Amino acid sequence: GTVGLEYPCVMLNADVHANFTNHQHQTLVDPVTGTYETRSECSIFFEVDGPYRAMILPASMEEGRLLKKRYAVFNFDGSLAELKGFELKRRGELEIIKAFQSQVFERFLDGDTLAECYGSVAAVANHWMDVLDSGGESLDTDELFGLISENKNMSRQLEDYGDQKGTSLTTAKRLAEFLGADIIKDK
Repeated sequence: GTVGLEYPCVMLNADVHANFTNHQHQTLVDPVTGTYETRSECSIFFEVDGPYRAMILPASMEEGRLLKKRYAVFNFDGSLAELKGFELKRRGELEIIKAFQSQVFERFLDGDTLAECYGSVAAVANHWMDVLDSGGESLDTDELFGLISENKNMSRQLEDYGDQKGTSLTTAKRLAEFLGADIIKDK
């Protein structure tokens, strides 16, 4: 039989292995004597994925400033194949941010030119800027509160978190102080 190889991927992996393997990686073997085992370690591997219609990567406005890992990958049918690092995927983020991102992602594939795509994305951004600038005047009260509210659930009892810090934990502690400990007894 035959074996298929992705040439660019194989070459990238060979180059990374040859030039970036750490030949001084140490693992503790015996904590009593402080003996370490030295071996070669290379944990960077490339793989070919796709093909896809588009991949959207945010760019920094400042040269040399690094951004956290974020990207959106679209299939040929326009559906999202993968989404990484955006608030849309995270629990506990404000709904207004999720609504904005959801609508913006739908527009990234609009138009036949970059200018048309930017125009479509800008229309969504302008709508949400108007909502923010007007203090939500165009929204009814329930919708506004839904957009600026956060819904978080704790997976364990409050005391199980010990000295950990976080907005959910602080909120739970303050609710307990204000409304009594019974308010948070079941998580």
